[in-house]
Amino acid sequence: MPQRKRLSKDARRIQLLDAAAKLFCKSSYGQVTTADLAKAAGVTEPVLYQHFETKLDLYVALVKRAREVTFTKYEEVAGAMPTPMLKVLAVIRVHGGVMREFDPYFRLHLRALAASDMPRVRQTLRENYLAYVNYFATLIKQAQAQGEIDKAADPEGISWFIMSQGLLLNLCNQLGLTELQDKGYIDTLLKDALGHISLIEAPLEILGKLLPKEPEAPVADAEPLP
Repeated sequence: MPQRKRLSKDARRIQLLDAAAKLFCKSSYGQVTTADLAKAAGVTEPVLYQHFETKLDLYVALVKRAREVTFTKYEEVAGAMPTPMLKVLAVIRVHGGVMREFDPYFRLHLRALAASDMPRVRQTLRENYLAYVNYFATLIKQAQAQGEIDKAADPEGISWFIMSQGLLLNLCNQLGLTELQDKGYIDTLLKDALGHISLIEAPLEILGKLLPKEPEAPVADAEPLP
């Protein structure tokens, strides 16, 4: 029998986090034990503790990873766009696909709100939400500097609105409420949030040529939150 290849420390850590996300996205923090986590990852508890000193350390790392995988995907999409304005539009348009691809992490992020009475979890959630706002605000400011967006627009205010709509879509997705997405809500959001402040003509048409619109279908095996 061929010997199983030993994972690097970083690869093992990610494997543990991805396995844990699938448990915590369906159960509360208190319901999942370290024995459950080790079993789900196919390792022993001592291996788990080699990477995370406590269950809380692992949980906080999970909430941080939810942000990391999202931004990795955002940067992949934004990197293919030629201007800041189109980067913003492209990232918003693909957000539904990002939610589907990393469904356990987006479910976990909502569940983590129930654990926000723990200071470290609350702080990490705050850092995540502020990072999303800062990401969009930075791109909007760059777009203003390049003459793509009206300089009178408030980058932070627009970014908070974008982030709030992402939260709404995530919540609806978890509850199996697909009406917004079925009605093309993403493009409506793009028009409402950025269309009226854009200084370039037909930005969505330009985006459509660079980034074809993908279906906004719900996650096929999603289970509503209890």
